[in-house]
Amino acid sequence: MQPSLPMLNKRGLTSDTNQTSKPFVTIDDVIQLAQELVTRLSRLGEYKHPMGVRKGVSTLNKQDDSRTVKAGSKTYFFDLKQTKDGKSYLMITESRFKKEGESRERAALIVFPDHLSEFVDAIQEMAKRLSPNKWWIDV
Repeated sequence: MQPSLPMLNKRGLTSDTNQTSKPFVTIDDVIQLAQELVTRLSRLGEYKHPMGVRKGVSTLNKQDDSRTVKAGSKTYFFDLKQTKDGKSYLMITESRFKKEGESRERAALIVFPDHLSEFVDAIQEMAKRLSPNKWWIDV
C-alpha cells in the first residue's frame, strides 16, 4: 500500500500512516472472481448429478450404469451408485411435475443387492397381474 501525503485538518498536519484503511476491490478483481466462478460451475455442470458431489455420493464410471425412462409427465431414473464405503446400490428416482409453472417433485427408492432378488420377484409378480397377456414379463 502506498503511503498517503500529509493532510491538513483543523488541528494541523496529520498523516494517514497510523490509520488502518481497508483495501478496496477493483473491477479487475471482480472480473477475475467471476471467471473463476464460471470455470468451477462449468466443471460442476459436467457431473451427471451435480448435487451428488455435495452429498458425497459417487456414481460408477461406466456409461451403462444409468437408464432413463420417460412416461408422460414423469421421468424415471435407474442409477447404479456406490456409498462412501464402496457398497453398490440401485437408486430409482421418479421425477414429475407438480403443477404448471412449479418445480418438479422427486421421490427416490434405494435397493441394495441383498434385497434385489426379492424386489425383482415382487415387480415381476405385480407386472404379471397388471398385464397378464404380455410375453415379455416372463423374460
